[in-house]
Amino acid sequence: MTPEAEAAVQSAVRDLVRLRNRNGIFYVSLPLVCHEGSSVTVRVDQTSFGFRVSDAGFAFREVEDMGAGKVFTKTAKRFAEALDVHIADRILFTDVTREELERGIMDVGLASWRTIERIAEHAFDDDEGTLSSELTTRLTALFGEPNVKPEPDVLGQSTTSWPMTAVVTQHGHSTVFQAVSAHPHSINKAATAFHDISRLDSAPKIVAFVRSKAALGTKLTLLAPARVIEAGQDDGVLERASAA
Repeated sequence: MTPEAEAAVQSAVRDLVRLRNRNGIFYVSLPLVCHEGSSVTVRVDQTSFGFRVSDAGFAFREVEDMGAGKVFTKTAKRFAEALDVHIADRILFTDVTREELERGIMDVGLASWRTIERIAEHAFDDDEGTLSSELTTRLTALFGEPNVKPEPDVLGQSTTSWPMTAVVTQHGHSTVFQAVSAHPHSINKAATAFHDISRLDSAPKIVAFVRSKAALGTKLTLLAPARVIEAGQDDGVLERASAA
């Protein structure tokens, strides 16, 4: 490895874990990234017996921003107990000796991250379900029930069957519609299916139905094989997307 390459690797590793000292209290940013892009951060305080490692309420604030604060404690308890982490006043924490400090930082970080991601996943799965219902209702009203097949399995070029929201068939051609939430799982699942279906010799049109393009950020480009339509757009856009 060249000196330049070694320097690049060392720089990348330093950026994975960041340490800040604020008035004698240390904050450690870990290489655990939440759904909206922020890194999990834990706080380390020195105590008479060693150290207290906590998330300083980080997980709760992230969950509260999603409007899901009511389910925080129940969800966090599942992950905290498995990692020997405690919950008090909506803060995840553990008390450790100097020798246990590394483990304590990782355990609190993991409990915090898993709690956030589980709640986010459920929240965005619910949004995908709501979008799916809205889309199917609109398609049925536009094209008639006989021309709309809800929840079909669409075969891709790899011979994998992909569950989609609906298929509209008219004038001898089909258009595949899929509701996609802003959660990475929903985006990645749809993107994989779209690429596979688009590789068919006689590929159908593909339409992604989203709440907001802006909410998808840079991940919007992953849906490239599909035409992306926002829920707020009028029915004429859906009609044109399915036109021959």
